[in-house]
Amino acid sequence: MRTATATLENLDRDALLSRVRELESLLKNSEARCAKLQYKLDDLLRRMFSPKSEKLNPAQRLLFGLTELPAMLPTPPRSAAGTGGNRRKRRGGRRTPPQNLPVHREVIDLPEEQKAGLVKIREEITEQIEYTPSQFYRRQIVRPVYASRARAHAPIVAALPPQVIPQAGVGPGFITHVLISKYVDHVPLYRQERMDARGGIWIGRQARCRYVEGAAHLLITIHQLLKRKILDSRYVQVDETFTKLLDPDRRGRSRDAYLWGYHAPDVPAIVLEFSPSRSGAILHEFFPLDWHGDVQSDGAKMYPGVFKHRPHIRRFECIGHLRRYVLEAIKADEMQALPLLRDIDELYAIERQATKLGLTPDRRGMFRYAKAKPVLKRLQQRFRALKQDAPVFGKLREAVTYATNRWPNLARYAKVDCGHIHIDQNAIERCFRPTKVGLRNYLFIGHPSAGWRSAVIYSVVGTCRLIGVNPEAYIRWVLPKLAAATNKTVDDLLPHDFARLYGQSVTGR
Repeated sequence: MRTATATLENLDRDALLSRVRELESLLKNSEARCAKLQYKLDDLLRRMFSPKSEKLNPAQRLLFGLTELPAMLPTPPRSAAGTGGNRRKRRGGRRTPPQNLPVHREVIDLPEEQKAGLVKIREEITEQIEYTPSQFYRRQIVRPVYASRARAHAPIVAALPPQVIPQAGVGPGFITHVLISKYVDHVPLYRQERMDARGGIWIGRQARCRYVEGAAHLLITIHQLLKRKILDSRYVQVDETFTKLLDPDRRGRSRDAYLWGYHAPDVPAIVLEFSPSRSGAILHEFFPLDWHGDVQSDGAKMYPGVFKHRPHIRRFECIGHLRRYVLEAIKADEMQALPLLRDIDELYAIERQATKLGLTPDRRGMFRYAKAKPVLKRLQQRFRALKQDAPVFGKLREAVTYATNRWPNLARYAKVDCGHIHIDQNAIERCFRPTKVGLRNYLFIGHPSAGWRSAVIYSVVGTCRLIGVNPEAYIRWVLPKLAAATNKTVDDLLPHDFARLYGQSVTGR
């Protein structure tokens, strides 16, 4: 009887212990679930009621102790006034009027009876910048026709110069006006139609669309030359951005398409290509199989798959993207990310110091190896430690995962032979900004077969912007030359050639 009672008590004890362990497991899962939901709620409230900005404001930087550069890289003193050096450019104030504008003189003189007995000693001149709406004019190309008195042959006439768009009835200046208004000033064709109508010219949006297509067919030659120039530079930054495309299969609906950008910082030049998808197949088409060089991109998943079987291509990634992940963690009140941000800011301070010293790529590579390499090692150790301690969710975990999965490509820029590589690819992202402004105005690309036009024209005006050339002057110069060009006469028509011939005409910003 006692043996049976002891066995029953042991069974009850084992069952209770098992039940306790089960309840403890349920409690831990519930606590983790509640913590995750609380994190999501806090993140949602922050996004709803706080400005979503990538940069911290000065008060936040002061709070986190990020207002000063590291002690190893002191801020160089500003040069005194009147001693030369790189002084900060002052803003505001009245600028000197441009001297290339035509001058219209208006003389306001005294009546004759008041001038009697007086001698003119000088003129009081008041200058103003004046404006009249765009002036259109009719261009008449006159070609005298000559005939033989003896009627020995048919009448002869001088050949008509090659036309940018034959039979269109508009000249290269007007076609340039349409292109610049849409792709630089971001004015849709239907608004151009109304604006020009106020000046007395009515040319419909359908005709303007044909002008854009005709000009793009000519400028595609420049697009190919820019692509060749970028590949020859052996260092290319690659990125993609979405744009809206009117879906031909669903009437009235739009979907995402993509503009892929290829930027050569050393040339400099930019080429955009249109693709209806985000597939990496377009990268295979851009980079030949025998191409050797360096490619810098963000951490998107399509890039490793494209370049992993290309041993002659070195891949680099962007520290700027890593910095954004760390900033998002700080904004989510995950203060463990603060040391990470300090180290990344130190890396950028090293780059600023190298730029201020005017180092060549070879010397910059050695400077980085001496200064940035220790910081990168310390940063990698911080990420490894956080990988063990960071929560299983949240912005900090995303930053840690992003860094640890891509660290060799992120830190490769600090090698001795990589002084020409930029620390980030912010330069190519700035080239995408005009496409975003344009998207807000003309909303979408009308058809998949029309996307290449925008890519070609944005490539031309984007390259002009990079090298400081007035895109309106360049396009008006190059369109007639392209219309008359042959395969042997198109090599000296790039924006860089225009800059060498006529000087760099910087556009106003």
